[in-house]
Amino acid sequence: MELHPDIFYSTKSIAKYLYGADDAAGLKRAERWIVEKSLNFDCLNAENICDEHNRPAKKQVMAHIINQHKARRNTLLFVKIESHQEGKTFMFANDAKRARRWIQLGGQKTGVEAIEAALVTLLEHENKNTVVIPAGSLTTICRELSRKWRSSEQRINGKTIRLGLEVYNHALSDIEAYANKDTPFKQTGKLTHLDLLEAEAIHIMREVAAEAENSVMLYSLGKDSSVMLHLAKKAFHPSKPPFPLLHIDTRWKFQAMYDFRDQMAKTSGMDLIVYTNPEGVTKNINPIDHGSALHTDIMKTAALKQALDEHKFDIAIGGARRDEEKSRAKERIFSFRTSSHQWDPKNQRPELWRLFNLHKKKGESIRAFPLSNWTEMDIWQYIYKEQIPIIPLYFAAERPVVERDGTLIMLDDERLQLLSGEKVEIKRVRFRSLGCYPLTAAIESDADSLELILLELLNSRNSERQGRTIDKDSSASMEKKKQEGYF
Repeated sequence: MELHPDIFYSTKSIAKYLYGADDAAGLKRAERWIVEKSLNFDCLNAENICDEHNRPAKKQVMAHIINQHKARRNTLLFVKIESHQEGKTFMFANDAKRARRWIQLGGQKTGVEAIEAALVTLLEHENKNTVVIPAGSLTTICRELSRKWRSSEQRINGKTIRLGLEVYNHALSDIEAYANKDTPFKQTGKLTHLDLLEAEAIHIMREVAAEAENSVMLYSLGKDSSVMLHLAKKAFHPSKPPFPLLHIDTRWKFQAMYDFRDQMAKTSGMDLIVYTNPEGVTKNINPIDHGSALHTDIMKTAALKQALDEHKFDIAIGGARRDEEKSRAKERIFSFRTSSHQWDPKNQRPELWRLFNLHKKKGESIRAFPLSNWTEMDIWQYIYKEQIPIIPLYFAAERPVVERDGTLIMLDDERLQLLSGEKVEIKRVRFRSLGCYPLTAAIESDADSLELILLELLNSRNSERQGRTIDKDSSASMEKKKQEGYF
């Protein structure tokens, strides 16, 4: 017997075809035939399944999916692509009881269309609502398939098939695709509002380069940082910017942020300094056990001051904007800090006609904000105009979240434990602002493109920082943090 392309096979169907019966004796003989034909691929389970980058699934999310679909009596299959020694390619699936299914892919094709057809065949034979947890290289194809469907779920012939991609973090391949976009520097004849903002920001960066003894650009990995990096590359093109990037790592960022940071550092050609407060590491300061205020003070504010002192940076460029928060609206483009990095909002220099006085006293430092006059809408319009790479978390997708204190917190790794009464939910969400993931709430949204994000913002009446817990931990907390040295 040969397995034919695009046909569904199981141990039972093989036993019945070869030996005319799928009783215990027939199944044993079929098992021997499967071993002889080298079709005894290793079964997958919740413990050993990994994505295309060999990253394990999130255990809490996997447990939620398994329990949910047991209760609904759906079929749950772990599925992968396997290459056979004879050069054939199979979609191999097994359920939690290790019952196996094989579909030989015709012509060794493993593109989106071939996989979609094989999944439809799988669904037809299960004849029940089916959840597919892909593994390995199949995960990449299923991500593409979910984009084609505009969802992780599809209804076919009255039954639903769902791709359980939420058990993994976002695809590194998507981040690499964003980061490797070759965006030409656009030239237009007429200056627009965005062109004027761009020119001002570039002018400020060049002022920093001219006046600073040792400057640095803060790189927090969000949309503003992405715009800043793009502007810096424009400001000093064709040379690379004359300052490094500095990322203050709290160890609690989203995994997609770390993936994006490493990819952008590699493609930009800029030096990247990553700094973490060693005292905070020793004491394991974290937002869950110690709260947002202490975590922010130790892992962000203190860490930033330590990094600036250690590398003797006298001007630090940041992406803060005046429209973000009321205390930031008080700050000048060039914000002077004392030798201990403190900020006095009543002692700032005038900046008339965009003339800047950057002379410092000994020990003083400056924070520079080229995006001061930009709004959130300006940022997104500029990203759209210039096609700037951004972290995929800004786009709506189905993600595992838990509702906590009236906000939706994404389960990014196993460190976030569920509290009593909490349950995992799969919702279509995105992020307007990014920070440490236990302190950053998602919003429910269908905006999965730049165009839809812009339309969503036009109808929004809430601040982008509505989901940032650090802004709410005490009265006027942001201003207090800034006075103590927070960026």
